Amino acid sequence: MSQAIKLNYGDNQYLLSERMQAFPAMGKLLNRTMGYTNIGNYARAQVFSQHIKKIDLAKANKVLDLGCGYGENAIMMSKALANKDVYALDIDQRALSRIRLAKDKLHLDNLTIHEGKIDTLPVKDLDLIYSVDVFEHIPAPEMPFADAFKKLKTGGHLLVKIPNKVQRTFFAPKHFEEHNQWVDHEHPGQVYFLKELEDRFRKEGFKVVYSCQSDGMLARLAWEIAYFMKKGGAITQLMALPFCKLLVKIDLLTHPNGSSNGNAITVIGQKV
Repeated sequence: MSQAIKLNYGDNQYLLSERMQAFPAMGKLLNRTMGYTNIGNYARAQVFSQHIKKIDLAKANKVLDLGCGYGENAIMMSKALANKDVYALDIDQRALSRIRLAKDKLHLDNLTIHEGKIDTLPVKDLDLIYSVDVFEHIPAPEMPFADAFKKLKTGGHLLVKIPNKVQRTFFAPKHFEEHNQWVDHEHPGQVYFLKELEDRFRKEGFKVVYSCQSDGMLARLAWEIAYFMKKGGAITQLMALPFCKLLVKIDLLTHPNGSSNGNAITVIGQKV
């Protein structure tokens, strides 16, 4: 049933991007003609959209985006599940201000925005909690698995997608020293291989119903090209965008069940 629910990612980037909002008319035109322009976010959204359909979204009446950031996934889910309750939670006031703007502009009455950690959310009996590239920013002992378990109803699902512990590169790692330094500082929770993340789910009381290693070498190549092109300026970056998106699509098509060389891992657990 989930396959009948259409998930359109990034078609409202012009509302969520501060950069585009500086020139709203141009930003909207760019978003409409080029689609979503950040290849890293685009790639993770393609994987998330594929994995979330392992859950019957038609039966998910209360959905939480845990660590929603600037809200691309929350907006996508709110529009796709128009008759459901969608919650967007984060601790970043600046990011949440963008989501509030988009919510008002798009009249998303089913979207509730909450600032704070999950234990402060005044909602329980959730059907689905998902968290996309968030847990790696949290030290492993502090990851909110237990709080998510408490907030879910029996039978509810938790999806967590994070970077794999080891990252394989297409070009030599020395080209990404600046990025790797950022990762070392910002990703204290990037400590799991797939089986280890599965074991963490089980330890927290979940039944693992799906797991996958994704983001293979073509997706990595797309990110690396975009990384290099960004250094050349916005025009150069946009010129490379269609080719990078094609690489992401080919990666997903050639590895529909994941890749053993993948740089990302996803686990879906069910509260039983």
